[in-house]
Amino acid sequence: MDGRDDVATVPGLVRGAARAFAGREFVVTPDRTLTFGEADARSRRWAKRLLAAGIGKGSRVGLLFSQREEFVVAFLAITRVGAIAVPMSTFAKPPELRRALGHADVAVLLAPRELGGSSTEELFEAVFPQLTETRAPRLLLEDAPFLRSIWILGGAAGGDERAWSTNAPGLWELEDDPDVDDDLLDAVEAQVTPADPVVIVSTSGATAEPKAVVHTHGAQVRHARAMAEVYELTPDDRTFTNMPFFWVGGLTVVVLSSMHVGAAVVTVERMDTTEMLDLIERARPTRLLGWTLYERLSADPSFGSRDLSSVVEMRPPELAAPGLRHNSLGMTETGGPHTAASRTNNAVDLPEHLRGSFGPPVPGTQHKIVDPDSGEELPGGVEGEICVRGGGLMDGLYKKERSQAFDEDGWYHTGDKGYLRDGFLFFTGRLTEMIKTGGANVAPREVELAIEAHPGVQAAFVVGIPDEERGELVGCIVCPAPGHELDPAALRDQLRDELASYKIPRKVMVVPYDDLPWLPTGKMSKPRIVELLSDAPA
Repeated sequence: MDGRDDVATVPGLVRGAARAFAGREFVVTPDRTLTFGEADARSRRWAKRLLAAGIGKGSRVGLLFSQREEFVVAFLAITRVGAIAVPMSTFAKPPELRRALGHADVAVLLAPRELGGSSTEELFEAVFPQLTETRAPRLLLEDAPFLRSIWILGGAAGGDERAWSTNAPGLWELEDDPDVDDDLLDAVEAQVTPADPVVIVSTSGATAEPKAVVHTHGAQVRHARAMAEVYELTPDDRTFTNMPFFWVGGLTVVVLSSMHVGAAVVTVERMDTTEMLDLIERARPTRLLGWTLYERLSADPSFGSRDLSSVVEMRPPELAAPGLRHNSLGMTETGGPHTAASRTNNAVDLPEHLRGSFGPPVPGTQHKIVDPDSGEELPGGVEGEICVRGGGLMDGLYKKERSQAFDEDGWYHTGDKGYLRDGFLFFTGRLTEMIKTGGANVAPREVELAIEAHPGVQAAFVVGIPDEERGELVGCIVCPAPGHELDPAALRDQLRDELASYKIPRKVMVVPYDDLPWLPTGKMSKPRIVELLSDAPA
């Protein structure tokens, strides 16, 4: 925002945006529009409500909201009082939510009474079965020992209040709390610093254990500004996105970056292409941003007859030429993209020797390539492990010492392979087994453990299968226990209650244990498994 380069906290960002863009549209959904002024006013009321309940700097507050303006208001309210927002994935199943809430030590959890038409009370009782024998206001749960209250916003569905829930007005119904005035909130916000943690984002770890990435106000707000500059956002831009707000891509790259310039965010709660195209025609976005978003929309039967003339960037620039599919590379630990090509410096306009790269570093970010074994820095053009420093880099991993996240010089070793050429980064694969599918990380061992817990399964081997559209697909070879038969379709159906949909294998083959491609070392030949699954139907 012009004249406000020193804004480096969420309270400063939301107040500055309200002053500069009060009447402009901020978040547009099919049934509601939130202006920048309304975002400030509503998050201010909720920030006072949180303060009155004893929530302040350092409190870990979970939020489980769908892709709506409610998420944005709740996030702003939490972070305005210095509390740490812990977004929960709406894709997650009860076992995944239980692990994430427990690992992040969430103290208070906010959620609407319904998600996608389903009762959140019923969801939370599936997450924590012992809730049915618990009474508010203080929860004492072994699986989440620091969780003290679950706020159901808008009241219980059908008026059937649970004894364990703390009912609160909806985000659109709350009035000012008489016990907390503006002067107190101003004093609280003045004590929120760029160094304070702002968000903990849960993601799949390299094993079945959850991984929680901690970001600070300063890193995220400044990185969001850098992304706005790279994307050359203006107040006239309107970004239609399907990037979830509970992940860094949607939160930082879309929501926070739009706040810097007064741009609008257009989004839908469900990934329904008809609903998305209807909103695009009505809300008139200027750009599309999201993994496989163009492919999703263009597959809709009505796509060719739609009025999409408002979209200047009909498809990302890199998709305009054959073989050029990406122009940025990022991860949760780096606050989103750590490389990105701009509108005027995109993948299509690059000289031939730089084509196929993932772009230059985002301003404020450094790269180096090292030998994964020795750690020695490698010269340009030589493949090695990609290391990142600066910019939107995380503050650390929750419950991990700094030495477990960074090397002695502050570099984060990404586990990605690649090389540098004239300052542009080329990505060539993963050093680890982590699967990257549709922009989301999947830890193979997490999926293997879920499958192996089912009766009749002797072993499971999960790998990433190269896929032109999603980057990788999750594939699995499953071995039946002696005397058992396995039905891949039935197994997938059972997993839907345990894993988020993007973690469920798209390809499943049943292979006897003794027939697996074992190596002389006694280890599994993962390349051979990938080869077998690549030829199998989805």
